[in-house]
Amino acid sequence: MELNNENSLKAEEDTISRLIDDVLLIILGKVNLKTTMRASVLSTRWKHLPWLLTQLSMDISDFLHKPYDDLTVDFHIDKAMSSLTEAVRNMLVPTRRKIIVTRLCIFLFLANSYSREIGFLVNEAIENGMIKDIELTSGVERIPGDVSTKEMVKHASGVNSFLGSYPNISCCLTRLLLYNATFGESDLHNLIANICTELRYLYLYQCDTGFDSVFKIDAPNSKLNRLEFAHCSFARVELYCLPKLEQLICGCWLSECLPLTLWGHVPCLKEVEIYSALSPFQEQFKLSELLCGTTCINTLSLDFLGYKIWLQPENYQLSSPFCNLTKLCLYDIFVGFGLLWTIALLEAAPSLEILEVEVYDHRCDEEEEMKQVCAERTNAAWEVSGFGHKLLLLTQLEIIGFNASEEHLSFIGAVMESAPNLQVVVLKDKYCKDCRAISSTTPAECRFPKEEDEQRVVVSNIRNRFSHAKINFCDYDCSSD
Repeated sequence: MELNNENSLKAEEDTISRLIDDVLLIILGKVNLKTTMRASVLSTRWKHLPWLLTQLSMDISDFLHKPYDDLTVDFHIDKAMSSLTEAVRNMLVPTRRKIIVTRLCIFLFLANSYSREIGFLVNEAIENGMIKDIELTSGVERIPGDVSTKEMVKHASGVNSFLGSYPNISCCLTRLLLYNATFGESDLHNLIANICTELRYLYLYQCDTGFDSVFKIDAPNSKLNRLEFAHCSFARVELYCLPKLEQLICGCWLSECLPLTLWGHVPCLKEVEIYSALSPFQEQFKLSELLCGTTCINTLSLDFLGYKIWLQPENYQLSSPFCNLTKLCLYDIFVGFGLLWTIALLEAAPSLEILEVEVYDHRCDEEEEMKQVCAERTNAAWEVSGFGHKLLLLTQLEIIGFNASEEHLSFIGAVMESAPNLQVVVLKDKYCKDCRAISSTTPAECRFPKEEDEQRVVVSNIRNRFSHAKINFCDYDCSSD
């Protein structure tokens, strides 16, 4: 019996090996580099294939001895970097590689001694015309405040040294993701404005130019079109000139207020995303002050992570930055706050076509630790008078975490009455396997209508009072949010 199983496995392997190179390369493109190299060693049919891949992903985490090794431990990093260096050397051997790498994604630690050897190998490969485009990630996500200032300064020094020493890499770099680094202000600005001249995407996690510092970006020749900050301790980031910037994302800031200001030339900015749960010492801010001078934004996403609404009440001040807004997403509004306050935002957006609203009732996250670090939950104190005679261009309304309460039905009605072009209302259940036991205690009238007869009652209730827009019900699994 055992022999038959072995024969079956060999037959299956032989069937796969008989596939043409193009199909086998698609298969290898789905697995990590370590698996790819093993396949080339174990099978003569596969041995030449790794050097035919046009897109390479070289990730230090693939060389950890899981589940024991940890990328926050220097000894484990050093072992993995040694293996990664050997893999880079093998994959970029000029005599074996006949195909150009159109995209190289490499995740490593630039403060590690092995990074110099990797830099030399990649820099040389670019010079030989073997690599066209690079995505570089250095560092790993750590708990904010869990990394010493010394470590962060050392990492930034490694980044500066690496990108300054290998100009070919800097010129091919289109995506750069950096974690846990404290730069000098001129050093970080120099990377954006002068060294990484082809950079399109920059992600900074727990990075700064000194705690509570002001960082000014004035880069008229930059090609950067997406800029993202998370858990950074800047007092303020002032964007004076980024002419190609299209998407701006800021989350979980550590300063007293949102550390972003658009002072000048960002003419292409179309998408803005802001997410955070405020701590007790942080303040609400006016959205109009952030978006002042911008008129091209078409998509705005605001995520409150289930805690305090960090927007200061305002109305007419938003008319200018909201004049071309076509999509508004309001995520993780605590279930106890209601939704009617959001009408004030709709009134300021005459061109809005899509509204997405997500209600936060993810009770498995209700840990005592979160309650201690986050500000007390308070709703936005907006005065809402309704839409009056103002008609909305809205064509789609989506509510994630819908319940059949009168509060949600009234919100849908308030929107429908002022949106004659509304075509579809999508009502989603926000399901979480971890919350299921707790959710079963929710009163029936405040639950998502799962059964067909319950859904018919909701539809009938809406139809009797409001428009004839199509109403769809569907599930939404939030377990992985």
